[in-house]
Amino acid sequence: MDSKIHMNKRPKLSVVVIAFNNEMYIEEALESLHEQTYDNFEVVVVNDFSSDRTGELIDRFVEGKPRFKAIHLTENSGGCSTPRNTGIAHTTGDYLMFLDGDDWYTIDACEKMVEAIERTDSDFVAGQVIRTNNYEIWYHNQIYSRERINFNIREFTYMLFDSLSVNKIYKRAFLDRHSLRFPEGIHYEDVVFTGKAYFLAESISVIPEPVYYWRVVENADAKSITNRRHEFENFENRIIAHRYFDQFLRENGAILYQKEKNSKFLRHDLKLYTNDYLQYDEDYKVRFHQMIHKYLHEVMDEYSFMPLSERDRILYYFLYTGDVEAFEDYVNYINGLPTKTERVYNIGSQYYFKPSIPTRNSEKFLKIEKPEIDYAITEINMTQEAFSFKGEIQVNSIAESEFVSFWVLRNRQTGEVLTADKSADEKVVFDIQNLTAGNYYLSLYVKHMGNLHRVLVKNSNVSELPNIEFKEEGLSKSIFINDKNSFAIRVNPTKFTDQLKWKMERRKLAQGEKKGPAKQSAFQKLMERFIPKLPVRPNWVLFESHMGKQYSDSPKYIYEQLLESGNKFKFIWSLQEPEQVDVPGPAIKVKRNSLKHLYYMNRAKYWVDNQGIAHLAKKKADQVYVQTWHGTPLKKMGYDQKRLPAKNELTRLKLQTEAWDYLISPNRYTSEILRRGFRYGGEILETGYPRNDLLIQQPEDVRRRVQQHFGLSDGKQVILFAPTFRDWDPNSFQKVLDDVQNLSKEIGGNDVVLLRLHYLLSEKISQLELPANIVNASTYQDIQELYLVADVLITDYSSVMFDYALLKRPIILYCYDLEEYITRRGMYFDFAELAPGPVCQTIDEVLHYINQPEALNAFSADLERFVGEFGSLEDGQASAKVIEKVFSRK
Repeated sequence: MDSKIHMNKRPKLSVVVIAFNNEMYIEEALESLHEQTYDNFEVVVVNDFSSDRTGELIDRFVEGKPRFKAIHLTENSGGCSTPRNTGIAHTTGDYLMFLDGDDWYTIDACEKMVEAIERTDSDFVAGQVIRTNNYEIWYHNQIYSRERINFNIREFTYMLFDSLSVNKIYKRAFLDRHSLRFPEGIHYEDVVFTGKAYFLAESISVIPEPVYYWRVVENADAKSITNRRHEFENFENRIIAHRYFDQFLRENGAILYQKEKNSKFLRHDLKLYTNDYLQYDEDYKVRFHQMIHKYLHEVMDEYSFMPLSERDRILYYFLYTGDVEAFEDYVNYINGLPTKTERVYNIGSQYYFKPSIPTRNSEKFLKIEKPEIDYAITEINMTQEAFSFKGEIQVNSIAESEFVSFWVLRNRQTGEVLTADKSADEKVVFDIQNLTAGNYYLSLYVKHMGNLHRVLVKNSNVSELPNIEFKEEGLSKSIFINDKNSFAIRVNPTKFTDQLKWKMERRKLAQGEKKGPAKQSAFQKLMERFIPKLPVRPNWVLFESHMGKQYSDSPKYIYEQLLESGNKFKFIWSLQEPEQVDVPGPAIKVKRNSLKHLYYMNRAKYWVDNQGIAHLAKKKADQVYVQTWHGTPLKKMGYDQKRLPAKNELTRLKLQTEAWDYLISPNRYTSEILRRGFRYGGEILETGYPRNDLLIQQPEDVRRRVQQHFGLSDGKQVILFAPTFRDWDPNSFQKVLDDVQNLSKEIGGNDVVLLRLHYLLSEKISQLELPANIVNASTYQDIQELYLVADVLITDYSSVMFDYALLKRPIILYCYDLEEYITRRGMYFDFAELAPGPVCQTIDEVLHYINQPEALNAFSADLERFVGEFGSLEDGQASAKVIEKVFSRK
């Protein structure tokens, strides 16, 4: 080392400056000390073996300045600790401060800090830091909003968020008494040094004064240690530093404050790395997950995340559980990027982010306030008659088939609402010919699973905003952006006198808004109270199938049998998208959950449904509810499930079953299961399923119609592939697609596969291009009609096997996850023993039976036994029996 001492007397303050390759900034740092308003101090500059001109610039600066001296290390230490400790060893002042060679002090920093420590007699005093990139450190307002004198860290633990050492002045006696020095051999030494200082100090003070400028050069060629988060060693060093601090807390009786220390780590340190996660390479990510999973389990449990923001709570919970797939999807989700699987789901109005690794009580940690709705608006145009644009909408991590969206202009002053139409070129078009004065703000509405989400359109999501204004008939129309960046069409009177009148009218309207809801809302509430009081009409029948998604299943066949019977009934079908579903005959189609739907539910004497509609309207004493159900139970249901459903689900189940007057059953087995599993005490009609009449009668005209619909010739062997829905496995859809590709390659040239996905997944495949010998039949309304053209069925645990078996045609059970399915859902009987065909674990086994018909025929006895067990009541007259029992009563 080379050292020169220029001091004649012992100074009150010593400042240690450390430098490594800071040739661009070191002179500015030293100049900030030379120009201080305080002069009773010494400066020790430690050059950590720089490879640039830093050492030369230091020597040139200190020459002729008695208060400055330079120390040059003979090898680089690789961090800040060794040069700082070296500087401490070569200082003599009563107080110590630290400065990095690329930062600088405010001109009166030393004066303010010495005055504060002498006035308060604290072990150390902290001042405020200013970052040069204008990034506001969020916790500074809480810490530096006012002067805080002589407190202990146990009284104000928020101070732990400030782990810097450079914005503080320390008593040398305090540091020496506790042998407190910077830990050598690690980075993020301030975490340990400052953390120890907090708990060793008897007294700390804070002054609300800027004292230190922290230079942040984000695009520098050689980044500082704190800005090298793209290097895994950076993260590793931060964890090492925190482990040192954790150890200190354990060994010094401060373990009670581990929670507060963890809070700082989660809300600041870890957040830096999760913010940058998308920039890391795959090796970094693997090592990051391994290290953080281990560290989190060392010092905290999952409840440490509960007080955090939604974003951090979910991110850290996935890190804690080791759920890498869900973590990466959530990182994409919050950054507006597509997720690999669709993870956002709701239970009622509450939304959650689905994990890949389900754990007990996971929903407690994975709540989200609302779905992330992204949109973009382009090609805006406005004429006197119309306002139009193109809108792109994305509800991240929710299937497009699950939501509908629409655009609305609402006059904020009058409450007037305009809805848009779609043009031939898919533009959103508003008719603006008859607008009244006011600001019409543009909103996007997204309806998902009964929940309505509104997004007020912001200018930041609009591209190429045109400057358009029209004037006619005393009004001007123009595009307007308010002071909150919201987008609107402004309609203003053009005459001065009319403008004054309008301002007065706006005041009255604003006052009226405060008094109560809009008239439209009041009307809605009035009708909802009035409609249930209307009398029941004895010859009205309301039908619904699969929550209004289809015209299908047993309700369809009861309806068609009633049409043929000649009875004078008025028929109503409840549908989610009435205009997209064809219903033969005179039935009225109504939109599910609309006022019209509520009207018919309250007035129709008969309800015929296959799932549950009793929650949509209170059933009256003189109404009759026929519950057809939708399959023979294999997996455990209701109260029989291994893990009981949530309390609200059981409450809803009870509401449904208490409303049923008749439950239709295909066999004695189903009757016993549903009565027990649903705790149903009403009447059961063991008639067979009306939907299965078609399979017994096998009308040739229906079979031909289905063939023509899909372009199937008589010579083709048709394989119906109908896997069930796995609600715990979001990747099961991808598994189906992989299997379909294998089937396509390996089946015979005269074979064709009809792919029929569960109705909850049917829209997911609609946009995908399938091989020529794979036909998407997922959106075909009635699966019973598909059975008629199928020569072979491939399914798994779906109830389709019970229906298709009535045709006495081969069935292949593809159960690659049989043990998992039984573990998760439970089954009512030994599936492998009673199965109507071979139970296969791989797609290769499935292909073996498809390509070897004689091997498949060996299971014909099993199929016959299965039909005898579960299909003995099916005689093709189930619909007629139900009508005779229910609708023929006087």
